[in-house]
Amino acid sequence: MLDKPIFFYCTENQFSHLSICLAEGFKELGIPFYSNINHWQISPDREEYLFCSDPSITYTDCCVVILDFRVLLNSNQVELLKNLFHSDRKYITVYLDDMDGLTIWNPELNSFDFRFKTHYNSKGEYPSNCKPWIFGLSNRILRETSDIYEFIERKRHLLVNFRVEHNRLNYFNSWLKINQGLIKFDNAFVLIERPLRQISREQFLPLIQDIMPVDSTSDDFGNPPSDSYHYLQWLQTGKRHYPNYYQRLKESAACACFGGSISPSYVTREPIVEWWDSWRFWESLAAGCVTFHVDFDKYGVKLPVMPENWRHYIGIDLDNMQDTVDRIADDPGILEKISREGRQWAIDNYAPTPTALRFLEMLGFHIPQTEKYQENKDERAFFSLLLDLREINLIIFPDWSQSEESLSLDLKRVIGAIATHPDKSKITLLVDTTNISDEDANLFLSSAAMNLLMEQDLDVSDGPEIRSIAHLNESQREALVPRLYARIVLDKENKNSIALANLGNIRSVQLESFIQQNY
Repeated sequence: MLDKPIFFYCTENQFSHLSICLAEGFKELGIPFYSNINHWQISPDREEYLFCSDPSITYTDCCVVILDFRVLLNSNQVELLKNLFHSDRKYITVYLDDMDGLTIWNPELNSFDFRFKTHYNSKGEYPSNCKPWIFGLSNRILRETSDIYEFIERKRHLLVNFRVEHNRLNYFNSWLKINQGLIKFDNAFVLIERPLRQISREQFLPLIQDIMPVDSTSDDFGNPPSDSYHYLQWLQTGKRHYPNYYQRLKESAACACFGGSISPSYVTREPIVEWWDSWRFWESLAAGCVTFHVDFDKYGVKLPVMPENWRHYIGIDLDNMQDTVDRIADDPGILEKISREGRQWAIDNYAPTPTALRFLEMLGFHIPQTEKYQENKDERAFFSLLLDLREINLIIFPDWSQSEESLSLDLKRVIGAIATHPDKSKITLLVDTTNISDEDANLFLSSAAMNLLMEQDLDVSDGPEIRSIAHLNESQREALVPRLYARIVLDKENKNSIALANLGNIRSVQLESFIQQNY
């Protein structure tokens, strides 16, 4: 059990994205944590920080101590940590390793209990304490990408706006592995032979721009946002926060998120991508862009929860780039599906709360589902529902107390009508489940849908979407109601649920009238 707080070591004026994602998740879970300094100001209007220092709490009072390479590069803080690994310690030590480039093999890092490494590759070679990790999504990114555009409203272009070329890296006090063994660099530039951004620019972009024009618009680093909140985030992220950039992401159909380089595996010598992760990859997913990268499975890219190629992102085979272009040209509708499912996958698995839970589980802690955790879980479920809304969003309020036979007939009539509607690919049907468990409601819905499929041989590969929905709080209602098209009137309805839903001026439509309309 997690019976003590967690302690973060932070560095002044440094952007530690991985620590921020974890801390935001701990905060949402109600898990206490402290830091050596006050760090990451939440609002420009008040002195409130995500990481807070308490003179009465040190790392020896905590059960987990977390730090990253920025701390180890700071000579003053290294001195503070010299007693971190004493033999009778009662805490777990975790090193967050999000350094760009090849894995460093510094001996002092072997003392950490866990080394959570981004850019992990299943075909690579790593120190024994390394575990695969990711950049993931922070609340800052989720806030900027919360109000996304419908895919049909997006500009059908590929956003390409890399900050740097990734053609060289600077190493300080680092041990690297080469064929002959280990080599130490006190201060050196390493030239990258096959950077992915250069490969994509020279070979992939010329192929795809005929069906998806390239938008290379970028922001001027010397022109910070004027708004006080955005200026604060720009300052704290090391000039990585630009509202206009997030707006372009939300307006774009797709984004090129290549990063890192191709290098030979230490073990097999086959080409792998040992350096791949970036903020852009996660920002693109959160914004509902179709995210382009290399084929993770082919090149060994390893995440704690893997995405599926051509479902959550588009992964390119660098030996056959034309195949990607041909597939998009042959099935242009696939982009909208990837946009929707990729966004939901990223938020479900790599928003702060699921990230923090996974972190603690990997350390061996059991986290009870507290009331606060359940509230956050319910909010994520509602947010997931919003992702499935389309152009025509309908809602029904079945009377779940009626006979099973009558209820099944009602559900079959509605599902059959929208499943055969010419605009079914634009429809999401929401089914109120206020007075029934989700399990029982889903059993009725799946049974009705299955009977229809067998009786009428329906093709529902392109819709409609059917989702259950329970009682809404006020903020959820405000988010949902403007996107509802109509309530479909049933022969037997739950009048109490309709009144509680407080749908305002949402129209009520008889099923027969809806069937006759095209949109």
